[in-house]
Amino acid sequence: MQVPSGAVYERRDFDILLDMAKFGFVRYNETPFKLKSGILSNVYVFGREDLTDNPQLEWLAGAKIASIVYNHTHDLDKRQPCLIGIPTAGNALAQATAMVSFQLHRLSLPIAHRVMREQLKQHGAHSTWVNGKPNLSHQRYWMVDNVATDGKSKLETAEKLEADGYPAKQMPCLIWIDRQQGAVPRLKAAGFEQVIVVYNLLDITYAFGVMGLWPDSAVIAVEEEIKAHQFT
Repeated sequence: MQVPSGAVYERRDFDILLDMAKFGFVRYNETPFKLKSGILSNVYVFGREDLTDNPQLEWLAGAKIASIVYNHTHDLDKRQPCLIGIPTAGNALAQATAMVSFQLHRLSLPIAHRVMREQLKQHGAHSTWVNGKPNLSHQRYWMVDNVATDGKSKLETAEKLEADGYPAKQMPCLIWIDRQQGAVPRLKAAGFEQVIVVYNLLDITYAFGVMGLWPDSAVIAVEEEIKAHQFT
């Protein structure tokens, strides 16, 4: 299936979309949700217990991200890819990717992941945002998150990573679902060198409509909402 962005969805994508609809990873509600960006929206991207309570979806998401990471890893670059999930939703995606990669690529170059905190610890040995100091000669670090609206949380994360010594804006930033409301151009304008989007929200909702998972009225409403709320 070709979706509005021009991308072509394959069988694996349909499996992911079916599970995201079934488990509520992407939800439409007549009563709007308030997003972190401050806007109200009838469509919400979750990626928390709807992901971690359903190992099939978690595995499929990890496999999809792993394939993207390997496709963006140069053959001559022998550093291990290491994903840092933006808390909290990004942590599950990073861990899922690492587990899948070990199963599929244990003899070559399995992907690692590191855990990032929402708040700094006030006790113990680890007083940094990320568990582990950067080792740039041995690992290539990625940022991973479930969704992007205006890009603000990625900018905030970049500041925290830089405080820990990570080259945040030189790291690939992978976004599972882009709401297509301005985050990607804003991040690029802020100096992010590589922003990689797995799925566009309007591609997903279009596919949901074609697959009979959402009514046409919801698909149209989301399209109108996204066009009406753009961050520049």
